[in-house]
Amino acid sequence: MNTKSRLIALGTCAAIGAALAIPSIGGADAPVPLARNSYAVSGYKVSPTGKQASSIVPTKANGKLPDRIIDISTVQPGRSIYGAIGVQWLATVGAVTPGSGFKDTCSANPGPGKSYQPCMGAAASFPLPLPKRIGLTNFGIVGGAIEDPECSGSYEKPTAPAGHLCIYPGHEKGYYSEDEAEVQNIAKNGEGNYDVTAFLLSGVAGRYGFRIEAKAKINAAAKFYASWAYTAPTGAADAATTDTTTS
Repeated sequence: MNTKSRLIALGTCAAIGAALAIPSIGGADAPVPLARNSYAVSGYKVSPTGKQASSIVPTKANGKLPDRIIDISTVQPGRSIYGAIGVQWLATVGAVTPGSGFKDTCSANPGPGKSYQPCMGAAASFPLPLPKRIGLTNFGIVGGAIEDPECSGSYEKPTAPAGHLCIYPGHEKGYYSEDEAEVQNIAKNGEGNYDVTAFLLSGVAGRYGFRIEAKAKINAAAKFYASWAYTAPTGAADAATTDTTTS
């Protein structure tokens, strides 16, 4: 973190200054007393009477930061966060054992001593907790097994409407080389979409991240990388679309 952008709380200095009945400086909320020997706080120069460095923010009387400081305990209303997720593996597809009854699906049990891996999964963590768990119909992969029709961004410029999580697959091999491509050897379903599905983490953990599950097309190296965006709800209408049953 850049030290020039740190917020330095002066609650301790305020307490010392108040006890010594010394001069104070004016802040956005109220004057904050400083001790006469207050010359530096975490390397920043301060003055009992002069203008303080912009990175120094006095606390309020209750010891909390003023309202003008952004709360980083959760994603704030209307704000967007972004990230990436991906998985790469050497895939083996096909029936596990002829006539065994096992299906070539991501949830199938491959059977004793078998190592077929038609599918692979990965998880992504949100940089900040979400205010609420996302609604079950408010997320999806563009061009994936389950889509969200409200997602209108792109891999290069991911966007999401308020209350939604949108996942955008990268580029396929073709125009891009095998090394440059983000998507390779991924199966497609009957609708022509990637056989890749997104899931929220179960229960309250859905506020902290999500996971994807991708299925390969043939026996070969497979990979699926994507960008994503989430925007926090802005009001009652957006909040009504979130899943509150498990939050």
